[in-house]
Amino acid sequence: MYSEINTEQLKLPGQYSLSDVELVSYQSAGGSTNPKRISVRSLITEINIYESLDNKCLSGNIVLTDAQNIPNHLPLTGLERIEFKLFTPGTSRAFDFTSESGHPMYVYQISDRQGLNPRTQLYILHFCSKEMITNEQVRVNRSFTNSIDGMVLSVVRDDLKSKKPLIVEETKGVRKYTMPRSRPFDVLNEFSKEAESLRYNNAGMLFYENSLGFNFRSYESMLAVSGVSAKPVVAKFISVPANIRDERGNKNIVRDMQIVESFTIGSQYDTLKNLRNGIFNSRVVSHDLYNKTFKETDFDYLTEFEKSFHTEHDGQGNKIDGKGILPIVNFDKGKTLSDNPEGTLYFVSTTENIHTGFEQAPQEEILGKRVSQKLAFEANTLTLNCHGFTGLSVGELISFEMPSFEPAGMDNPLDIDPYMSGRYLVKSIRHQIKTADDKHKMVVDCIKDSVMTPYIQETTDTFTDRENTDNDINVLVDQLDETTLEETNMGGSSKVFG
Repeated sequence: MYSEINTEQLKLPGQYSLSDVELVSYQSAGGSTNPKRISVRSLITEINIYESLDNKCLSGNIVLTDAQNIPNHLPLTGLERIEFKLFTPGTSRAFDFTSESGHPMYVYQISDRQGLNPRTQLYILHFCSKEMITNEQVRVNRSFTNSIDGMVLSVVRDDLKSKKPLIVEETKGVRKYTMPRSRPFDVLNEFSKEAESLRYNNAGMLFYENSLGFNFRSYESMLAVSGVSAKPVVAKFISVPANIRDERGNKNIVRDMQIVESFTIGSQYDTLKNLRNGIFNSRVVSHDLYNKTFKETDFDYLTEFEKSFHTEHDGQGNKIDGKGILPIVNFDKGKTLSDNPEGTLYFVSTTENIHTGFEQAPQEEILGKRVSQKLAFEANTLTLNCHGFTGLSVGELISFEMPSFEPAGMDNPLDIDPYMSGRYLVKSIRHQIKTADDKHKMVVDCIKDSVMTPYIQETTDTFTDRENTDNDINVLVDQLDETTLEETNMGGSSKVFG
């Protein structure tokens, strides 16, 4: 965390510590039991490490400017490990891909190989966690009888053979599943869709890897502490001139680390997309095959919003109402945009007795809620370009003060944007080191499912019956053609629309 930076060790924003970077061959060295190694630290042009809530594993790449012809002399076959350690001085959190940690990265692709001159070439080595490779090698072919969090633990430990730390959120109920020769990550996807948090109102989970290990948890568990209060932010990013100093005139390195170089608003709203995909409302029609019955279950965004923790809170760490991405507006004759559940329909088959003695995951309750919660985070997205810091990981909360862009000379101008400023969840991070700059930088993609300042509610109908001032007008194409001919041949002007 930024608050825990040891300023005796960190002197400049973007400072980093990088160990030797070694390519480790599948071949032994000189007939010994030790693998053949070669250092590429001096050949590196750029390093990128990627972590994301959407990705099961860490990945990255290294750009090499090679005058040693490593691809032929090591050689490079796509069976190599790459080992190094990267961290920000003054923090304990690191990307430790060394043999000592037991979690080196594995090279899986060589791309963009090109000759710069007769003795020098450039190429990119792509690497990933071992579990990503294991996922392509094994199949899960067995039944499970357990809570879903227990099943996730079994897949990670028994099928992926991973010994990395695993953060698991408890889920509701005991379920029974049979997986017919499925890849482990596909199995985890199915578990993620049907999992319900034991503590929170969330439906659906995310499985991802960050620098702390693997995670299986709900959005809400990233936003709250023990279901009691909102989680504090780990960073407070701002967009102001650099070289901030404290009250004594000394340079404030921790604050400098949280100054963004630039930012981009990815999306703010898309009403058509939101309506089509069921953020605001949906209806699940479930067919019980055993009892031969149908059931309709409606999801209402405005009703459900106050039941969960969101990126924003009430200022005291409590749940909120009225700060959602959908303002309460009289859209049409007393109805809001969340009052038509048939706008998005889902059809599922369900059977209470599919496994005797075990309840099936209630898809009619999970589906609409899961889709809405996920897509609501995509309604407001923000990308920050800032100083690199290994103490920040995906799944953590930050805040950002966005300038208001008020024109000069305004009375009582706003200092910050009241809607796009505030708390965000970190969705993905690209850690980038360019040796020419000798700095660690980050591209941080952030998402939020609520707004800092509530939108104004409006219950007055300000538009109904004002769309049309005339009667409905229906015109045939032939009428238009006749009018065109009259105007062309006679030079007159004929009215088709009255």
